[in-house]
Amino acid sequence: MVVYQDIEEAYEKITRYKNLTPLQYSGTLSRMTGNQIYLKPENLQFTGSFKLGGAINTIMNLAAKQKAKGVVTFSAGNWGQAVAYAARKFNVRSVVVMPEQASPIKIEATKEYGAEVVLFGENSNEVNNKAKEIAQQEELTFLSPLEDEDLIAGHGTVGLEIMKEKPDTEVILCPVGGGAFIAGVAMAIKEKYPETKVIGVEPIKANAMWLSLQADKIVEIERADTIADGLALKRPGERPFQVIKEYVDDIILVSEEEIKEAAVFLLERAKLLVEPSGAVTVAAILTGKVSMVNQKTVAILSGGNLDLTKLKDLIHHVRLN
Repeated sequence: MVVYQDIEEAYEKITRYKNLTPLQYSGTLSRMTGNQIYLKPENLQFTGSFKLGGAINTIMNLAAKQKAKGVVTFSAGNWGQAVAYAARKFNVRSVVVMPEQASPIKIEATKEYGAEVVLFGENSNEVNNKAKEIAQQEELTFLSPLEDEDLIAGHGTVGLEIMKEKPDTEVILCPVGGGAFIAGVAMAIKEKYPETKVIGVEPIKANAMWLSLQADKIVEIERADTIADGLALKRPGERPFQVIKEYVDDIILVSEEEIKEAAVFLLERAKLLVEPSGAVTVAAILTGKVSMVNQKTVAILSGGNLDLTKLKDLIHHVRLN
């Protein structure tokens, strides 16, 4: 099981390979809510998302034989881009299995970062199984975007960054998909700052983690159909689930409309291009689902890889409603 020291060690190793993403104070959100709201813009990270930290830490810690043969993983886009970028940094072959309906922009970006892309299946289970099949056939190391301890530790460095910059933070909002990100962030925060609240935000239409916590066991949903494609997992990770049960204070659910409105709000008012998966935390703030007053709060914007061909429709939809 990953421990706090793993996150500290990851921070020391991988920070030089990442872009700095300092907190941005949002006067607008602060005035609207009566809190002090800061944004953690991981959409400005290399490859456009927080997932680079986990990818670098995982690939750096592979054995020499594993690096020589290469790696394979599955992704809707952001994790695949991060693995491709990190693998190229360390001269490692990478294969990324992506669903057939994945964003063309994310597919092309993953290829441009150096990965071989295989399009297969329609959901996370199907691409997961295909990636494992390729790993066995080609003797590649399978990289799980959910379960790997080095992955969780690498993701957790975002939590360390927040508290190193603003140690008086009282509330942190983090997107939830498979759970590896919030698991790392929550452990990084709670081990040293137990009074700081860590709250996850998940789409109502992809709420596998919320349901799992309610049932106190892993629950697989029949369909994860959300505009927040990076959070559209039918089943959360086993290891993240255990960490989340221990460290995360609450998970809030947001609707598709609320996510869309938050993404447009961030573009207009914060001048930040944030994909729907990254905008869920601001959706929770805008809708008042985070009940707090006069709290120093950080909303993590997990990624910015929005398909620009859909941006006009997104803005138009929000304006009509």
